[in-house]
Amino acid sequence: MPAKTSTQPSVKGFELTLARRLAWKPEGRRRVSPAVGVAVAGVALSIMVMLLSAAVMYGFKQEVTRRIMSIDDCITITGYATDNRPSAFNPAEVISAINIPADAEIVRHTSLPSILKTPDDFMGVEFRSLADNPPADTAVILSDNIAAKLSLKPGDRIPSYFFVDDRIRVRVLTVDSLYHTGFGEHDASVVFCSPALIEGLASIPAGHVQSLGLRNIPADRIESLASEIYSSLLTAHYSGRLSSAYGITTILQSDASFFSWLELLDTNEAVIMILMGLVAAFTLVSSLFIIILERVRTIGLLKAMGATNGQIRKVFMLMAERLVVRGLAIGNAAGLVLIAVQALTHAVPLDPSSYYVDFVPVKITAVAVVTLNACALLLSWLVLMIPAMIIARISPASTMRYE
Repeated sequence: MPAKTSTQPSVKGFELTLARRLAWKPEGRRRVSPAVGVAVAGVALSIMVMLLSAAVMYGFKQEVTRRIMSIDDCITITGYATDNRPSAFNPAEVISAINIPADAEIVRHTSLPSILKTPDDFMGVEFRSLADNPPADTAVILSDNIAAKLSLKPGDRIPSYFFVDDRIRVRVLTVDSLYHTGFGEHDASVVFCSPALIEGLASIPAGHVQSLGLRNIPADRIESLASEIYSSLLTAHYSGRLSSAYGITTILQSDASFFSWLELLDTNEAVIMILMGLVAAFTLVSSLFIIILERVRTIGLLKAMGATNGQIRKVFMLMAERLVVRGLAIGNAAGLVLIAVQALTHAVPLDPSSYYVDFVPVKITAVAVVTLNACALLLSWLVLMIPAMIIARISPASTMRYE
């Protein structure tokens, strides 16, 4: 005869079956316990804040790093004379001695310190040559910061004093246009001009540069590439292929204060994650305590029917995990919607003078979302073991007198 197929749940699936069928309404009540709503709200709020924190920190670091690398070189090569003083050099000679990534951008630099003077004020600045779309040889591009301090506007003429070979040279230059990067330290001191202006003042041969910059290099490749370039230049110098020595500076060194500040954000993010994890854990523990107390008679009945403490404990932990999953679903939906709205509209502004961006940049990856939710599920399961332990202390006889 064919074996009969049992429709009854197995002992192994007893806990899951019972956890699914137990209602959230306490015995003798029509409404769901407030503890259920508090638990769901606590988990939803915690995961939403975690997602927003991760998105803001990651997005902010990426945006600020991108802006820093757009105005400064990732790697700078500077030539030095025999007396260890910076000297101009032929960039073609250096480029032929090193391996440059195909997607890297090569920027040629010359610079000269100067003083801008108006009838009412003066300011020390650094003139830098602009290779792409430079102004005329008698014009300059000022930052809006410098223009505001000196009360200048496009079309105005400004006397500029240069110190070259222990002599003062004066040029009256026209303000061509204004620029703005958002980085106050940069905008307060840098003036852009044509390469010909600096070459003529500093007697730099045409086509020569004082430094060579490399851009569009991934942040995690900067240090290793700088080491490779330095080794190549050193080898070429000792072999006689290069006539002078060269120094290497990376953006991680020249803008160390910015990157150190960005690293501090990791600490802030960790603190927020820990606090939100504690909030969710406290809410779940408190809610499960209440749920267990509201079902003391059910626990006594299950024990009288032969259920073990472990089985009953697992039933209530699975019930609580249902709350966790519901809270995670709500929190993820709310958090991801807010992230999408901010990414598309830039609705939340920032003060660019303090944060270098004028809006809150947000970005999050699928890996970060999955990791946060997996950690939340694991943490919730661990903390739910604490209130579930009181089930072992409940006896069937005492539950008959419990009200």
